[in-house]
Amino acid sequence: MAKSICLFNHKGGVSKTTTTFNLGWSLATQGKKVLIIDLDSQCNLTGLVLGFKAVDEEHMESFYLNREKLTLQPIVQSLIEGITPDAFIAQNKAQVLETSHENLFLLPGHLDISDLDSQISVSLKIASGIPATKNIPGSLPKLLQLIAAKIGADYVLYDLSPNVGGLNEVMLMSSDYFIVPTSPDYFCLQAINSLAKNITKWHAEIEQFKKTHNFEDGLFPIKNSPQFLGAIQQRYRPRYEKPSVSFQKWIDKIRDSINQRLVPALQRIGCVVSEANIAKILHGTDLQPYDLAHIADFNSLIAISQQLSKPIFALTNNDIKQVGKVFGHAENTMIASRDSFNKVFEELGTRILTLTT
Repeated sequence: MAKSICLFNHKGGVSKTTTTFNLGWSLATQGKKVLIIDLDSQCNLTGLVLGFKAVDEEHMESFYLNREKLTLQPIVQSLIEGITPDAFIAQNKAQVLETSHENLFLLPGHLDISDLDSQISVSLKIASGIPATKNIPGSLPKLLQLIAAKIGADYVLYDLSPNVGGLNEVMLMSSDYFIVPTSPDYFCLQAINSLAKNITKWHAEIEQFKKTHNFEDGLFPIKNSPQFLGAIQQRYRPRYEKPSVSFQKWIDKIRDSINQRLVPALQRIGCVVSEANIAKILHGTDLQPYDLAHIADFNSLIAISQQLSKPIFALTNNDIKQVGKVFGHAENTMIASRDSFNKVFEELGTRILTLTT
């Protein structure tokens, strides 16, 4: 069975989508079959994979009308109409989308996911009074698990939207693991405190939901025990290959908040990997628990990456030279930044594999 990992922070602007794509590519490069799923109604992950074609309205209309490729549009429509996950799998022969990496696949998102979000949120609240709605919250997690199994995926990465709605609740609580991408600023610091409250609340709500409807552990697709792997501190400006002083201040504050507020709250509900395991994989690095990686902001390479629908670390020297239209010192600087980015994500992928094996 595929191992599922959510990338979630209800504070936006933390490079959650880019990290999902890059991490998926890194795991795929290390020999794992990876399915990345766009569960954000803004569909940024879908656009990142499709590249500039995603801004062509006629192309996207044709893309979603093509029933040979599976997207979240028919999935959402079917679940809202009451079709069961097993029935959908039996009836639908569409294939998940291949990417430019042979081991990486995408389930494209769609704006309609917001309709399902509303339905799940309501069902979690009213199912005790209207039993007919009790299967709605678990249907999407179940169906996505079946799709992952159908293609033989080793890992599934869920890119969630930055909110605390019902869809994010059931997807996070149905996952095996989750990672919190962060940016070094005041609002992200505040979001860590909010995450501790919301995930604790979600855990209690799902437990009560399962108890009310006699859903058995192991059979209900929302397992309600996702393990927090750590945070990815990113979007900072580097100085001598380290975060500059102003950014380091916020990185330290966010790490302290994670260790002092989020981790203890998650420990009380059994939703965090042990600090000993984190410390073990970080041994010999400059990182501290629960930081999984520090990823600097490489603005100069992002445009090239997006144009080619490749992660920064997968860009070739020729990609940088031809698409970036650079030479000399600028070219060498970009290549060095690419190599640094490659090392960070290679190490991050290895840490994820170690923690989830």
